[in-house]
Amino acid sequence: MTMGGAAAEPTPRDTPAASADARPAMPRQFTPTEPSAASATASAAESARLAELHSLGILDTPSEPGFDDLVTLAAQVTGCPIALVSLIDEHRQWFKARVGVDLCETGRDVAFCDFVVRGRTELEVGDLRRDPRFADNPFVTGPPHAVFYAGYPIGTPGGAVLGTICVIDLVERNLTLTQREQMRALARQVSSQLELRRLTVEQAREIERRTAAQRRLARSRSEYRLLTENSGDVIARFALDGRITYISPSAASVLGAGTALEAGVNLLARVHPDDRPHLREAAEGVREGESTTCTVRVLAGDENWRWLECALAPLYDPDRGELEIHCAARDVTERVDAAGRIARSEERLRSIFQGSPMGITLTDTDGRIISANPAMCRLLGVPQEELIGRLRSEFVHPADAALHPGAMRELMERPGESMEVLVRYQRYDGVLAWASAWLSWIHDGDPEPHLMAHVFDVTDRRRAETALADSEANLAAINVVTRRILSGEDARGAIVTALVDIAGANLASLLERGPGADTVITGSSDPRLVGTSFHPDAVPATAAVWREEEALFIERAEEHPLINQDLVHAMGVKSILYQPVKSGDEMIALLSVSWDQVLTDLTDRRLAAVALLADEAAFALEHDALLRRYEDLAGTDQLTGLPNRRSWDERLSVLIAAARRRGEPFVVALADVDRFKNYNDAHGHLEGDVLLREVAQAVKAELRVVDVVARWGGEEFAIALPNCRDADARQVLERVRQAMPRGQSISIGYCEWDPARSTPSATDLMNRADAALYEAKRTGRDRVVSAG
Repeated sequence: MTMGGAAAEPTPRDTPAASADARPAMPRQFTPTEPSAASATASAAESARLAELHSLGILDTPSEPGFDDLVTLAAQVTGCPIALVSLIDEHRQWFKARVGVDLCETGRDVAFCDFVVRGRTELEVGDLRRDPRFADNPFVTGPPHAVFYAGYPIGTPGGAVLGTICVIDLVERNLTLTQREQMRALARQVSSQLELRRLTVEQAREIERRTAAQRRLARSRSEYRLLTENSGDVIARFALDGRITYISPSAASVLGAGTALEAGVNLLARVHPDDRPHLREAAEGVREGESTTCTVRVLAGDENWRWLECALAPLYDPDRGELEIHCAARDVTERVDAAGRIARSEERLRSIFQGSPMGITLTDTDGRIISANPAMCRLLGVPQEELIGRLRSEFVHPADAALHPGAMRELMERPGESMEVLVRYQRYDGVLAWASAWLSWIHDGDPEPHLMAHVFDVTDRRRAETALADSEANLAAINVVTRRILSGEDARGAIVTALVDIAGANLASLLERGPGADTVITGSSDPRLVGTSFHPDAVPATAAVWREEEALFIERAEEHPLINQDLVHAMGVKSILYQPVKSGDEMIALLSVSWDQVLTDLTDRRLAAVALLADEAAFALEHDALLRRYEDLAGTDQLTGLPNRRSWDERLSVLIAAARRRGEPFVVALADVDRFKNYNDAHGHLEGDVLLREVAQAVKAELRVVDVVARWGGEEFAIALPNCRDADARQVLERVRQAMPRGQSISIGYCEWDPARSTPSATDLMNRADAALYEAKRTGRDRVVSAG
């Protein structure tokens, strides 16, 4: 390492630190006592930091004036011959800017700056030779014989430390308070340069993505044109009023050369009058965003009607800014004619009746069976001769007996349609099963129609569907609880709601330990119970569950010795389940589920679902406690007790959203204690901290409960006044200005947001308030200035 413009290089024997008496003996190799680079790389935090560094694309790039100027300024303000902007990669430190050295990079294992990155804080060492961490560093023992080091972290908005701006001297020394503040300011400037680079890289990537999207769109349009012009089906687009905007060349081959279907023609004019309502109805569905199909007759070039099966879908035309209908039409004339032939030959298909594997019955309007195929006889376990003449209701479960008559009446009003009815039927051997019966009226020339029923045994399917539906309902309920847990809400309400759903209960509660030995209901499907506390001995059943930590199901709550009978009668409880909620081996809560009817069989499925929800409840309670603890730590300024800048940003976003929703104005202000540095220099930093706390309390005392004041940074405070106009805000802020303690003054700049005139972002509001604060400072301090 070569020193630029340095005096004669000092050697270890030129300094007192070189003697054996001055410092303990060190190993020859440099062996930092901090965790190695390899272990740091293994951590998730280090991986994320390296990923953020590489995403900037700054490593091994040419020098840039913006960074070069900052290291030059660092050397000048500190008087050190060496100044660097150092970025710490996985195995090296690379210098983006440098003064006083020729090297571009060094190994990470010998980098002073690596201690700043791993420690995530500033590092100043007055004499590296006396520090065990650096005494054997090759840049201390050899050229350039570094003695003094001061490094300041370069951070990102996400909190990662990518490197440092540092200064190195060849003599023992310490920076002054002013120099340290200046170095911190330079570190912030380097961080800003890196953030600007990140934004530039993201913008370039966004431009690339948009360009690629435009190319894909152009290609998609080209492919669409190619497909439509070579398709054997008729591809068309038409407006909502029926006017054709495009039709493929295949229209001539499908409908004939003289079809007269072309752009500009109204499609409805070429559709059979009887089919136009169907096409209009389908088009209305497409207008609502649905895709649908319809089959209509279209007049062909030979003046004959052709059946077209049309698949319709919404299509937005960005060129005209209009919604169109995309139509893919296929000629199904032969298929429709075939269907007619099949209908005419229906008589010949009666032979299928006897050989069908599905049960088929014909009943009269009174529900009496007049015909049944062998499959139906096997389904019911009744010989055919005993089945004919019986009422269908004899074989249907009483609870489902009304389904068939109701379906018969409904089908009478919809001739030609069929309807599925799910019923339980009972065989002669007593087995109860499920059947799917497709019902339709048959008009075969008799005075009265007959009801035909195609019957399938769906017992196994029904059981599987019921089990699946129960499982899906349980998972959906638990998923709601999990989402509310992860969103930071108190999930107690979701837990008890899910309990009611999955257990089919009429009441569910969550019980937790309260002050002393009391049990408190912290969540309940009956909101009136929330907050109720009682001693566990008042309900012996809960005391037993807390003691044994085992689930307890009480089939009959009345007269049970462990249940408070007054509570049973007051709440109408018949059966009750207590389920422990455990975190590891510790029981932290209790779920109470009760029914207003006696449950003689609590299924394994319900028990498993409640147990699974108990696990989610444990996670919810742990997450809630941890979240509340972190919220308290993360959102408060430790010196003043006010919300910190992070908390301010979150609250300002909420205030803007609320003001926009309600249409109310509000005011944002920035206040700066005048000549605070002078006060610090005269009285010391401890007294300066006391002053800041007193200023915070003075500001807070002059504001309303709904107002927000936060420590913006240093001696600056941010103030939000909801539902407040400019004139009212000036009066409030003047009171704040006059309330300053210890004879100090404060300058305040503010701006009003009026929802009727603008919709600025939080950044815009803060910039306007900051500009007004600057004007207050420039025009003499100790005043309140509006941004206008």
